[in-house]
Amino acid sequence: MISSFAWHGHWRDSMWLFVYTLRENLGPIDTTLSSVLSSISVFTPVELGSQIHNLVLKLGFQSDVIVTSSLVDMYAKVGSIDDAMKVFIDMPFRDLISWNTMIMGLVDNGKYFEALHTFNKLVMEGVLPDRITLAGVLLACSYAGLVEEGLVIFSKMTYEHGVVPRNEHYSCVVNLLSRAGKFEEAVNIIKTTLYQPTSTFWTSLLGVCAIHGDLKIIEKVAEWMMKLEPQSSLPYSVLAQAYAMRCQWESMVRVKKTWENIATQKVKACSWIVTKDYAYAFQDDQLQLLSRENIISVLELIIWEIEYGIDHEQCMEIIH
Repeated sequence: MISSFAWHGHWRDSMWLFVYTLRENLGPIDTTLSSVLSSISVFTPVELGSQIHNLVLKLGFQSDVIVTSSLVDMYAKVGSIDDAMKVFIDMPFRDLISWNTMIMGLVDNGKYFEALHTFNKLVMEGVLPDRITLAGVLLACSYAGLVEEGLVIFSKMTYEHGVVPRNEHYSCVVNLLSRAGKFEEAVNIIKTTLYQPTSTFWTSLLGVCAIHGDLKIIEKVAEWMMKLEPQSSLPYSVLAQAYAMRCQWESMVRVKKTWENIATQKVKACSWIVTKDYAYAFQDDQLQLLSRENIISVLELIIWEIEYGIDHEQCMEIIH
């Protein structure tokens, strides 16, 4: 139950159950502590993570690789990357999950050079990286603008580390080349991938092209993305902006009109609320299905109360 609550982000319930087990003198095991630490996020009071860490030390779990890896992840999630690194360094044994957790934590906290340094230490210690490790390192190279280093790591993935590049690795390299202004090389990488290029490739490329790319590449990338994501407004807006920056007004108007025609045919998003036997659907600013008129009447009264200062008791009398 603690694990289930943690998995679904219900940290309060997870903590409550954990405290209950302590009150019932049920000593926690490694997976219990790991689940509790996993439930801690940026929305959790920072002191709570430190308290759980103190409990880990008190119960003697500081040598448990599952618990200490969860501590590293917890500190990285809440932005205490120095504390995460201290726990990582003090670990008597590190498995690949520990290394991956530390590398991804450094990347998430903007410590790109430290992530590369940690990866080099992993290789020196003879630990064989997996696809997650290499995705994290390539992501660090992309954000840090380390083009040559990233390309070298990418080229060595298969024959040196035994990892066949997958979509996430190609996506990192495309982003790396795009940020460096190497748009033709990025397009060639996409064309040579063994996997079917997803919209993620083109979105990454298009976002950078909009700022630094030339018009022919922007048009080509936008065209490919339109085929993959026909309901996405991104290629149309980027293309229209590119035309406007070059004072090609007719082309800009043509692209905008094309998108407007597509937008009118889009399937509208829908949200709904179910209360007992009633279902209320919200679509295109409309309330549909059961009791539509009643709900709209109540909402109108609430709006009147806000806009015109009608007394709340008067509103309730009108509703009843």
